Amino acid sequence: DIICDGLIHYKMLRFCQNTRLAFFGRNTPTPLILDILGQVDATILEVLCRKGTTNTHGEWTAIFRCFAEMKLQQPHFRGGFGVISNAGCAISAFYVASVSLVHWLGFCSYPEQNFIDLVSTWAPGQDLANPDQWSSPILIALKQAHHVLLTDFECHV
Repeated sequence: DIICDGLIHYKMLRFCQNTRLAFFGRNTPTPLILDILGQVDATILEVLCRKGTTNTHGEWTAIFRCFAEMKLQQPHFRGGFGVISNAGCAISAFYVASVSLVHWLGFCSYPEQNFIDLVSTWAPGQDLANPDQWSSPILIALKQAHHVLLTDFECHV
Protein backbone atom coordinates (compact mmCIF):
# COMPACT_ATOMS: atom_id res chain seq x y z
CA ASP A 1 0.00 0.00 0.00
CA ILE A 2 1.19 3.49 -0.82
CA ILE A 3 -0.44 5.14 2.22
CA CYS A 4 1.26 3.96 5.39
CA ASP A 5 -0.95 5.72 7.96
CA GLY A 6 -3.92 3.47 8.75
CA LEU A 7 -6.28 6.31 9.72
CA ILE A 8 -5.60 8.25 6.54
CA HIS A 9 -6.02 5.05 4.52
CA TYR A 10 -9.42 4.40 6.16
CA LYS A 11 -10.61 7.97 5.63
CA MET A 12 -9.53 7.97 1.97
CA LEU A 13 -11.53 4.78 1.32
CA ARG A 14 -14.56 5.86 3.33
CA PHE A 15 -14.84 9.49 2.32
CA CYS A 16 -13.44 9.39 -1.23
CA GLN A 17 -13.86 6.02 -2.92
CA ASN A 18 -17.03 4.94 -1.14
CA THR A 19 -18.68 8.35 -1.55
CA ARG A 20 -18.00 8.46 -5.30
CA LEU A 21 -19.71 5.12 -5.70
CA ALA A 22 -22.66 6.26 -3.59
CA PHE A 23 -23.19 9.12 -6.05
CA PHE A 24 -23.00 6.67 -8.95
CA GLY A 25 -25.51 4.34 -7.28
CA ARG A 26 -27.90 7.19 -6.53
CA ASN A 27 -28.00 8.27 -10.17
CA THR A 28 -27.95 4.97 -12.06
CA PRO A 29 -30.71 2.34 -12.18
CA THR A 30 -29.64 -0.35 -9.72
CA PRO A 31 -29.85 -3.46 -11.96
CA LEU A 32 -27.25 -1.94 -14.28
CA ILE A 33 -24.59 -1.58 -11.61
CA LEU A 34 -25.43 -3.88 -8.69
CA ASP A 35 -22.66 -6.38 -9.49
CA ILE A 36 -20.07 -3.62 -9.79
CA LEU A 37 -21.17 -2.05 -6.51
CA GLY A 38 -20.92 -5.43 -4.76
CA GLN A 39 -17.42 -6.02 -6.13
CA VAL A 40 -16.21 -2.59 -5.03
CA ASP A 41 -17.81 -3.01 -1.59
CA ALA A 42 -15.98 -6.34 -1.21
CA THR A 43 -12.70 -4.76 -2.35
CA ILE A 44 -13.04 -1.88 0.13
CA LEU A 45 -13.72 -4.32 2.98
CA GLU A 46 -10.78 -6.49 1.90
CA VAL A 47 -8.40 -3.53 1.79
CA LEU A 48 -9.55 -2.25 5.18
CA CYS A 49 -9.13 -5.71 6.73
CA ARG A 50 -5.71 -6.17 5.12
CA LYS A 51 -4.46 -2.77 6.30
CA GLY A 52 -6.08 -2.98 9.73
CA THR A 53 -4.64 -6.40 10.53
CA THR A 54 -1.33 -6.06 8.69
CA ASN A 55 -2.54 -8.81 6.38
CA THR A 56 -3.30 -11.43 9.06
CA HIS A 57 -7.04 -11.44 8.31
CA GLY A 58 -6.59 -14.35 5.87
CA GLU A 59 -6.38 -16.68 8.89
CA TRP A 60 -9.83 -15.69 10.17
CA THR A 61 -12.77 -18.08 10.11
CA ALA A 62 -15.65 -17.25 7.78
CA ILE A 63 -17.85 -16.35 10.76
CA PHE A 64 -15.25 -13.96 12.19
CA ARG A 65 -14.74 -12.41 8.75
CA CYS A 66 -18.51 -11.79 8.40
CA PHE A 67 -18.55 -10.22 11.86
CA ALA A 68 -15.65 -7.90 10.98
CA GLU A 69 -17.31 -6.86 7.72
CA MET A 70 -20.57 -6.21 9.56
CA LYS A 71 -18.73 -3.97 12.07
CA LEU A 72 -17.03 -2.08 9.25
CA GLN A 73 -20.39 -1.44 7.57
CA GLN A 74 -22.37 -0.52 10.67
CA PRO A 75 -22.92 3.20 11.33
CA HIS A 76 -20.85 4.90 14.01
CA PHE A 77 -23.77 5.30 16.39
CA ARG A 78 -24.10 1.51 16.45
CA GLY A 79 -20.43 0.92 17.17
CA GLY A 80 -19.29 0.42 13.59
CA PHE A 81 -16.88 2.14 11.24
CA GLY A 82 -19.54 3.66 8.96
CA VAL A 83 -18.33 2.21 5.65
CA ILE A 84 -21.77 2.00 4.10
CA SER A 85 -22.46 -0.77 1.60
CA ASN A 86 -23.20 0.83 -1.75
CA ALA A 87 -24.76 -2.38 -3.08
CA GLY A 88 -27.01 -2.51 -0.04
CA CYS A 89 -28.32 1.02 -0.28
CA ALA A 90 -28.18 1.70 -4.04
CA ILE A 91 -31.80 0.84 -4.79
CA SER A 92 -33.19 3.11 -2.08
CA ALA A 93 -30.72 5.88 -2.98
CA PHE A 94 -31.70 5.69 -6.66
CA TYR A 95 -35.38 5.61 -5.76
CA VAL A 96 -35.25 8.60 -3.40
CA ALA A 97 -33.14 10.73 -5.75
CA SER A 98 -35.29 9.91 -8.78
CA VAL A 99 -38.69 10.10 -7.13
CA SER A 100 -37.86 13.51 -5.67
CA LEU A 101 -37.18 14.88 -9.15
CA VAL A 102 -40.21 13.18 -10.70
CA HIS A 103 -42.42 14.38 -7.85
CA TRP A 104 -41.31 17.97 -8.31
CA LEU A 105 -41.60 17.85 -12.10
CA GLY A 106 -44.95 16.04 -11.84
CA PHE A 107 -46.45 19.07 -10.12
CA CYS A 108 -45.78 21.05 -13.26
CA SER A 109 -48.40 20.91 -15.99
CA TYR A 110 -47.49 18.93 -19.10
CA PRO A 111 -46.69 22.13 -21.08
CA GLU A 112 -44.52 23.32 -18.18
CA GLN A 113 -42.75 19.95 -18.12
CA ASN A 114 -41.88 20.37 -21.78
CA PHE A 115 -40.66 23.90 -21.09
CA ILE A 116 -38.20 22.62 -18.49
CA ASP A 117 -35.36 21.26 -20.61
CA LEU A 118 -34.55 18.57 -18.05
CA VAL A 119 -37.71 16.63 -18.79
CA SER A 120 -37.10 16.58 -22.54
CA THR A 121 -33.59 15.25 -21.94
CA TRP A 122 -34.26 12.90 -19.04
CA ALA A 123 -37.67 11.48 -20.01
CA PRO A 124 -38.70 12.77 -23.45
CA GLY A 125 -42.41 12.71 -24.24
CA GLN A 126 -43.41 11.53 -20.77
CA ASP A 127 -46.11 13.04 -18.61
CA LEU A 128 -44.45 12.69 -15.21
CA ALA A 129 -47.78 13.04 -13.41
CA ASN A 130 -49.08 9.85 -15.07
CA PRO A 131 -46.92 6.81 -14.15
CA ASP A 132 -49.25 4.37 -15.92
CA GLN A 133 -48.07 5.76 -19.28
CA TRP A 134 -44.33 5.89 -18.56
CA SER A 135 -42.19 4.18 -21.19
CA SER A 136 -38.82 5.90 -20.71
CA PRO A 137 -36.12 3.46 -19.47
CA ILE A 138 -35.25 5.64 -16.46
CA LEU A 139 -38.92 5.87 -15.43
CA ILE A 140 -39.45 2.14 -15.91
CA ALA A 141 -36.40 1.57 -13.67
CA LEU A 142 -37.97 3.89 -11.10
CA LYS A 143 -41.23 1.91 -11.18
CA GLN A 144 -39.27 -1.35 -10.82
CA ALA A 145 -37.33 0.04 -7.85
CA HIS A 146 -40.63 1.09 -6.27
CA HIS A 147 -42.01 -2.43 -6.72
CA VAL A 148 -38.88 -4.09 -5.28
CA LEU A 149 -38.85 -1.78 -2.26
CA LEU A 150 -42.51 -2.57 -1.55
CA THR A 151 -42.37 -6.32 -2.13
CA ASP A 152 -38.84 -7.46 -1.27
CA PHE A 153 -38.01 -4.97 1.49
CA GLU A 154 -41.58 -4.27 2.71
CA CYS A 155 -41.00 -0.49 2.66
CA HIS A 156 -44.44 0.94 3.20
CA VAL A 157 -45.23 4.52 4.04
